[in-house]
Amino acid sequence: MNKIFIVLILSAMVTTGHLKITCKMCSSLDSTKCSTEVDTECDGPKCMTVSESIKNNNVIYKSVKKTCATDILCDNCFSVSTNHGFKLRVSGECREGDNSNAELEYKEQCRDKMPLNNFMCPSCYETTSADGCKSNGMVLCRGNEFECLKYRSLVQLPDGKEVPVSMQGCITEGGCKMGEEFVFGAKQVKETERTCTPAIQVIPTRKIQPKKLLGLDFL
Repeated sequence: MNKIFIVLILSAMVTTGHLKITCKMCSSLDSTKCSTEVDTECDGPKCMTVSESIKNNNVIYKSVKKTCATDILCDNCFSVSTNHGFKLRVSGECREGDNSNAELEYKEQCRDKMPLNNFMCPSCYETTSADGCKSNGMVLCRGNEFECLKYRSLVQLPDGKEVPVSMQGCITEGGCKMGEEFVFGAKQVKETERTCTPAIQVIPTRKIQPKKLLGLDFL
C-alpha cells in the first residue's frame, strides 16, 4: 500500500512539474568533449546532451552541451537552413533519471532526418550588419522546418570573435519560442530581432502527359 502511495505522489509531481532531478551541465564551443562538468538541478524527469554542428561561411564548428532537457530537442533534430553560407544542425539525446546524461556523448543524428519537405523560405545571411538582410532567393526547407526565420543579433563565434548577424531562412517549427538555448554553436551577445512566420508551400509543376488521338501523340 505504501509503495502505491509513493508512486502516486511521484506521478503527481511529474504532472505538475515539481519533480526535481540532478543533471550534468557543461558547454563546450567548437569541441565535441566537455572539459568540465558540474551538477545542476532540473525540473522534470529528463537530462539531455545536445550535439551541435554549425556551418558558417564554409567553416564547420562542432560543439557539445549537457543540460536540462528541452522537449523540442529530445531525440529530435533542430535545424536552420539558408542558401547563403549558414547551416545549423542540432540533435538532442535525452534520458530519464539523475545524471542520466553523464555518459551521453556527442552524436550527430540529423543527417537521416532532413529530407526536403515541400516548403521554402526567403534566404539571406550577412555577418557585417545586424540591420537586416534582403533576400534575393529562396531556400528549400528540410525535416521539420515549417517556419521562416528572420533573425538579427550580435553573436560571439566559437573562435571568440563577435560579429553582427542578419539572417533569413528555414527553421524547425517552434524555434522562435525557445529561450536562450535558441542560439547554438555560438553565444548571443545582443538580440535585435527573432521572428517566425509559416513557411511557403512549394507548388509542384504539373507535368502534362501526352494524349493519343488517332494514333498520334499530342502534348
